[in-house]
Amino acid sequence: MNQEHGQGQKSETVGIRGGEGHESLRPYADGSTAIQGAGARLGAQLLTIDREDRPAGGGDLNPFGGVLDQLIDDARKQLIKSNECIVWYREEVKEYEEKLKNLIKLKELQEEQYQEMRRQQEVILKQQEQIQQQLTQQQHQSQPSNHSGENPAE
Repeated sequence: MNQEHGQGQKSETVGIRGGEGHESLRPYADGSTAIQGAGARLGAQLLTIDREDRPAGGGDLNPFGGVLDQLIDDARKQLIKSNECIVWYREEVKEYEEKLKNLIKLKELQEEQYQEMRRQQEVILKQQEQIQQQLTQQQHQSQPSNHSGENPAE
């Protein structure tokens, strides 16, 4: 393996031994080299292993960087979607809490009205009973009393 260090690194791999023995280097006209063979393709792209004019400290060779970037981007998008769902569900919770609160108030008002109606009915019934008693008393008072001992049937 031959490496030059410094700004603008260039590395070349002279040979690769793969487990399957079918991988080989494929040089390109621009001076870069790609792995060719089984497992070397990602989709329809060849993985390039040489990088010229890479800044110093550019890191190790990472042929899967694009895939990882896409996975990171997808995860971020999913996180945004998930947060939007959380916001939607929180709004739903607020809406149903308000509905529940209003229904409970409505039931309490209905119960109060029912109790008031029952009290009014009781008052009306008592008044009717008093009126009935007064009418009965008046009827007893208005009937002529039979004090002479005479039998009206005779």
